[in-house]
Amino acid sequence: MFDSRKNLCLTEATFDHTLGGISMKLVRVLSILLLLFVVPTMVFAGGGREEQVQLEEGQILVRFLVPRWASTGDVRIERQVAFQSVIDSFHAANPNVRVQEVISSASNYDVDVANQINEGTVEVVWINNPFYPTLQSQGKFANLEPHLSAADREDFFGWTLDALKSVNGELGGLWHNTDVRLFFYRTDLIPNPPTTLEDFIPMARRIRQNNPGVAPYFLSLGHTDGIIHAYGLFHSLGGRMVDNSGRPIVLEGENRQRWARVFQTYKQMMEEGLIPESAAIARENGVVPLLLGGQVAAFVGNSNYGVREIEPKLPAEEAALWQATPVLGFRGAPAGVGVSGGWVISARKIDDNPRLQQAAIDFALHATNFSAQRNTNKAGGWTPTRNSVFTSDPFFSEDRFMATTAVALETAIVRPLVPIAPVIAQTLADALSLYLTTGRSLDAILEEANRTILAEYGRL
Repeated sequence: MFDSRKNLCLTEATFDHTLGGISMKLVRVLSILLLLFVVPTMVFAGGGREEQVQLEEGQILVRFLVPRWASTGDVRIERQVAFQSVIDSFHAANPNVRVQEVISSASNYDVDVANQINEGTVEVVWINNPFYPTLQSQGKFANLEPHLSAADREDFFGWTLDALKSVNGELGGLWHNTDVRLFFYRTDLIPNPPTTLEDFIPMARRIRQNNPGVAPYFLSLGHTDGIIHAYGLFHSLGGRMVDNSGRPIVLEGENRQRWARVFQTYKQMMEEGLIPESAAIARENGVVPLLLGGQVAAFVGNSNYGVREIEPKLPAEEAALWQATPVLGFRGAPAGVGVSGGWVISARKIDDNPRLQQAAIDFALHATNFSAQRNTNKAGGWTPTRNSVFTSDPFFSEDRFMATTAVALETAIVRPLVPIAPVIAQTLADALSLYLTTGRSLDAILEEANRTILAEYGRL
């Protein structure tokens, strides 16, 4: 189904992937990322709900750290059943190993992952891909590649394996689920979807004029949710996040001009009333009230919005009006350049207990196998990372939004997996929000953002 090696965009010397957290103001300069590097043993409120597992003689315990929404403790029954099935099937195949699900109660899950890995209080973690390189570069995870069968190696989307190995050459986890942003649109208002922003803007103007009360376009412009999508535009213009040494160059030279073009386009659309002003401070889910109220014509959203927001929450006749395509690009640049994200399952490196190490590795492999991916991704409305799941299950191969997701993944990229990436993302998000909501000049905002990024990089 996919050319599994084609999507990987680690052109920056196999660097760079997602984004997350630091502020433009140096008073908030200690980002989550820096805390992970500088004070890895600090105690943060965390831990989790742990069901006590009774071990029989000869059994060993593998503790699996998860967020509540990806666990048997989620409020949605289908997720409870799916994640319990993964544990039950592992127990059936491995009678001498028990799995204890540790559901995080921390206010920041990523910090909880770092703490529990550093303290050795869990053996397997569900980790967000932006934070994987921080721990992988420290050698915290077991190398799964020697344990991966040839069939599995062929089945996983190749870019997931390559990206995870790009940090230090080892496969420190397996990508459980992915996503990509799509351009969702109402066919009654946009019969023929555009492929470029330049083509879409005149359409949006007509929608605003002819449909009072309907926002022509919505996308997050006040959070790293929006920078994920914007990075695809930046990359399509030839942008690079870091140089061959890993030093951030995202706001230097021509790269700064590329970001300026992205920012200026968004501001033009907002000033014309084509994007609601609320987008300047909104997360991606800010579109949901507009969607449910019939007050938006098009939006950029996670690929799972079709199966999680449109189909289950709208009346059937309204849901039928919605379609999706790969995201829009700039005229003269490659179109449809989305950015793949998602979550990874990793096993902690355990040097002093070979049996426990093997059990942790076995569970990480089991939790990402065909059945586990099919059942948990279907329950969550997520996108699997195995070709076999896409091709064999009608939910993934026939649903119109999942089918579009498959097409979008063909041209999607992976941001370089480097520890500085979360800092870059948050700094750019802050810069964009400042530009949209204040009268400050774009040059000054981008210069300050660049200084922040370089200062943070110097602290790593």
